[in-house]
Amino acid sequence: MGDQPTPAEDGAPEEAVTAEPAPPQETAADDKPPPGEQTVVIRPPGTENKAAGAENKPPGTENKAAGAESKPPGEETVVIKVAEPAAKQSDDTVILKAAAVRKPGDDTVIIRLPDAPKTGVKAKAGVKAKAGVSALTTVRKQAGEETVVITLPQPPATARRKPEDETVVLRLPAEPAPRPRDVYALGWAPWVLAISSFGVVLVALAYAGGRHETGWAMAAYWTGQVIVFSPVVFRLLSRLAGVAESFVLVMGLAANQYMLKWMYSPDQFRFPDELQHWLATTLITESGDLFRQNNALPPAVHFPGLAEMGAGVSLLTGLPVTAAGVIVAGFAHLIFVGLLFAAVLRASNSPAMAGVACVTYATAMHYLFFNSMFLYATAALPYFMMTVWAHRRWRTGGGPTFLAMAAVGIAMTTVSHHVTAFALVATLLLLAVTELALDRPRPWATLIPAAVALAVVCAWIGLVARDVIAYLEGPVQRLAASLSQMFGGAAAPAGASEPVPLTQLAVQGLGLLGLLVLFLAVARDMILRKDRDTWRWAALVGGAVFFAGNGARFLGSGGPEIAGRLSTFTYVPMSIIAAIAIVHAVRIIPDKDENGRRWLSVPPPGVAITTGRRLTNQVYVGTTLITLLMVGARTGGWPPVSALVPGPYMPAAYERSVDAYGVDSAHWQSENLPPHTRVGGDITAVALSSTYGRTDPVREVGPLYWADWWSETEEETARQLAIDYLVVDRRLSESVPVDNAYFQDDPMAGRIIRPLSEAQLGKFDLIPEMSRVYDNGVVRIYRREAT
Repeated sequence: MGDQPTPAEDGAPEEAVTAEPAPPQETAADDKPPPGEQTVVIRPPGTENKAAGAENKPPGTENKAAGAESKPPGEETVVIKVAEPAAKQSDDTVILKAAAVRKPGDDTVIIRLPDAPKTGVKAKAGVKAKAGVSALTTVRKQAGEETVVITLPQPPATARRKPEDETVVLRLPAEPAPRPRDVYALGWAPWVLAISSFGVVLVALAYAGGRHETGWAMAAYWTGQVIVFSPVVFRLLSRLAGVAESFVLVMGLAANQYMLKWMYSPDQFRFPDELQHWLATTLITESGDLFRQNNALPPAVHFPGLAEMGAGVSLLTGLPVTAAGVIVAGFAHLIFVGLLFAAVLRASNSPAMAGVACVTYATAMHYLFFNSMFLYATAALPYFMMTVWAHRRWRTGGGPTFLAMAAVGIAMTTVSHHVTAFALVATLLLLAVTELALDRPRPWATLIPAAVALAVVCAWIGLVARDVIAYLEGPVQRLAASLSQMFGGAAAPAGASEPVPLTQLAVQGLGLLGLLVLFLAVARDMILRKDRDTWRWAALVGGAVFFAGNGARFLGSGGPEIAGRLSTFTYVPMSIIAAIAIVHAVRIIPDKDENGRRWLSVPPPGVAITTGRRLTNQVYVGTTLITLLMVGARTGGWPPVSALVPGPYMPAAYERSVDAYGVDSAHWQSENLPPHTRVGGDITAVALSSTYGRTDPVREVGPLYWADWWSETEEETARQLAIDYLVVDRRLSESVPVDNAYFQDDPMAGRIIRPLSEAQLGKFDLIPEMSRVYDNGVVRIYRREAT
């Protein structure tokens, strides 16, 4: 991305001066100079009162003035005679004509070469014409700049004129140069973010309405989401925002979206994973020691990055762990977004591209909730992106300081989250391989960060976090089964989840189709240009991995979770590819070349900068596409569509299942049961018992609840699981679970057509080996007597 020219920071679009061969008949006979005389005839474009002046003073001709002949009234031709060289040479007459009357604000000059064959091919700026066409090399003309430098073709080797003599300075009338923009100017950012903040208020009202089950809550939610998101996207796509304004817009959007996550549950953590890390942080604040046993999430013990940060904030400020966790997660989320902006800006030197990449990444399925929750992945992502940014700085001549920063980022990522550490190793390897494949001589030093990352991760897992291998074995097997089902045609296992609703699939599919079109357009452009930029190729490969992993989204109701967790990392390069396509206006349907080929025609060099109505259309289309991606992410990400706004209790619905009844029962367990007591229950009961209750969770208890009666089979299962207590929420009999599973590893998952019956939940009162020890009117706890 670093070698593509970009518009100036003030947002003024660049206009290219186009060189075009003209048919021979456009050269008038009286314009040709006599032999031996070098005459440049300049016919400026325009109306009666416009003229163009040109001058040419070759070095070494101080005593021979080259002046312009006086032109008769009404004549628009200025003849400039260049000093005649000692040796006679061929005629170099060039006639500059306007192809048509220029429109106001149009600074394009078309240069027609009389001696060129009639090919109809335009030689773009900065590229030599093909054989047989007299070429002019031009420079881009900035808006407001009145000077265009045109270099004439070099004479034969026998000529005495030096290459320095071949420059003609053509001054064109243009609009006054715009006043330079302050690099720290915020532009429209405060006003745009004010509009975005109004969307935050609407979503807050939608959350309140959902808690009271009002009919307008969902409409307010979607209206607020669009208002929060789309104005920022629109402003960034206009290309008028400088670096400071783009950065403020991106960070303001990230802050507003984090507010949406926090307002969903402002008083406490409700998602099971957040509760697990709340316990890990609480254990550190209570004991001051790392690596304390955490029955809720055993692998988190050996990845204490997040818990240590949360405990540090809590102990330094005196805030409760929940408040400290909200602060840590919020800052980690904002730092990650800021580093993503900095990395793309460093690679592209374009604030528009950096901003568009960030807002596109904000449409990732897990961006709004998972990536900003109090989870150890949230703490690791800033270090992940810091390492990528430092690697870029180091490879572009930043020196060993940035290599050291990359090493620090590798270490912090490794001790914070296992999956993010694996993703970092893969990312650094991808960057190294693309650089080795494209650069000559091969820069073998680029392998250093990848080798360091691989060594650190292997050492940490092999010596410290050995239990993470067994922990990840289950998810890996489920992912392999899903991929086998998708590509191998294997039958879905019994109890598979229900398919995703058609409307949800349509929205997600349209967004993915738009991304695929942009991806293919950029890929075609890079291949035909023979692009050698290693970072663009790495992003392209990462985008391909995104599409490969994103197929899991359509495997069932569990598919979006798999695809979402993968897209946390693979969506970063895909966002960069999308930004390249949108900001650089990569043609979706290319023009035909001189041979009539469309899809194999080589794209013109440089960057296409559009203005006027075409730019306006691109802004509207780009805003619509990215907003559609955001809607697809909200419908396919987290929380599920049925729980987008808070509301009354729903069984096995994660955040919607945590309420005062369950929390009170968990606090009773913490006060009355030993820490290592084995407690079983549904998904929500286990999450609360293992965190607030400080007990040892038993998750494979589904068969005990589905049984109509407690027989020898159930007793043997309870004995094998070493169950001490069972938690029964009577509301499980009121409705079927949202995810079609009451329990983890539910034997009826995907096949539940009616809720658990009162008899199935009430049988525990009739079992002699069971005694009820707690009852708050909704949640009951039974103690199982050893037999």
